Amino acid sequence: MKHFNSIGVHIGKSTIAMTNLKTEFVKPKSILIDNANQEVKGEIIPWGSDNLYPQTFYNKKYLKNGSAVGGVGALQNAHYGSGFQLQLESADENGASVKKTVPFLSYPEIQSFYKNSKLNKFWYEIVSDQTLFSIGFASFIVSQDFKKITSVRRRKAAWCRFEKMGDDGVIKNVWINSDWSNENLKYSMPIPVVDPYMTAEEVRLWCQESKIYEFIYPSYYPLIDESYYPKPGWHAVDRNGWMDVANSVPELKQAIFAQQAHIKYVIYVSEMYFENYYKEEWDDFDSDKRQKLRSDLVTAIDDHMSGNSAGGRSLISPIFEENGKFVEGIKVVPIDNNLQEGSYLPDSSAANSEILFALGVDPCIIGLGIPGGKNLSGSGSDKREAYNILCANLKPRREITLEIWDLIRDFNLWDPNLEGCFPNMILTTLDKDKSGQNTIVN
Repeated sequence: MKHFNSIGVHIGKSTIAMTNLKTEFVKPKSILIDNANQEVKGEIIPWGSDNLYPQTFYNKKYLKNGSAVGGVGALQNAHYGSGFQLQLESADENGASVKKTVPFLSYPEIQSFYKNSKLNKFWYEIVSDQTLFSIGFASFIVSQDFKKITSVRRRKAAWCRFEKMGDDGVIKNVWINSDWSNENLKYSMPIPVVDPYMTAEEVRLWCQESKIYEFIYPSYYPLIDESYYPKPGWHAVDRNGWMDVANSVPELKQAIFAQQAHIKYVIYVSEMYFENYYKEEWDDFDSDKRQKLRSDLVTAIDDHMSGNSAGGRSLISPIFEENGKFVEGIKVVPIDNNLQEGSYLPDSSAANSEILFALGVDPCIIGLGIPGGKNLSGSGSDKREAYNILCANLKPRREITLEIWDLIRDFNLWDPNLEGCFPNMILTTLDKDKSGQNTIVN
């Protein structure tokens, strides 16, 4: 994989890598290449300062945030639409382009490839990686005679790391490891990586000359100031702290409830209660006996005031006179709940809205709102228009994803007029279509 400055794939030979806070210059990381020879090493470019950015973001931030999970899910589903389909492009009598959807059964070889590679699953996996990290890794298997791509599979983006480019500006491999925290060589595997700007014929010649039977095609959204790994725009909510705010509110609430929810009263029992109730016997009781009587009384009061059946009950307490003042024998004082109803929910709502704004998902699509607060779930018209706008805005992303199909089609010399697409069910009103939906391709 070569990166040319003129086309903006990479900038020089710098090793700028993405971190969760800011752009940093990260040193390449040495890894063993040959188990048998401890001297043979290569260098990868860490993804984040500790090489664990995808794992840290996904497991410790993303999976704890309902708005992020819901928003990303809405993006993934809208991107995938009704699933991958084929379109045949032709010209009408006026020379204008006309496209029509064609079934896979019209192309037995493509249909067989589709089934064998489980392309429905493959496409959704690639879309998932691209939505989360702005990059997906497709791994191709080439036939022995280098004439066909026989299958394609997705390699998990979080497991992939680029090898450091050489002095010639070429990245030779993508390294795959299921556990980069341990960097166990047993789980590390290098796969040659192709330059996404190469044509299918150039890729074929590259495979023939280098005897490559498997290679990776990195499908990524535009790099702006990055050199290796894209910096997803919606991760701004991680860099600026909004995701931490959203995630901290449930933890804070849970901690408060755990500390306060089970203590509702403080019970005060005057010593005069026992002295008057037991009279002369009280002086004869030893300390253990007295303590037991105190505990028994508190337990009896607690049982009397606890549970669903305790609603509306009263407690009779004697009053004694001491030094001209009345003293309550038993006093029950409720603990005030200093946490006001709805506290911190506006902060959480603002943080969740910021996350969805960064994703480009209208909050009404996933019914964002606060129980007891202002309804932000949106009307049917709001949801319909918001969803249709979301689908329309996904066209550039789909084109990047479908570059994988273009490579397969051109490498295998299938009909060049066959285009891939992800049609969407566009929502309408019932007066326009009785089903309330219509299929379009953008």
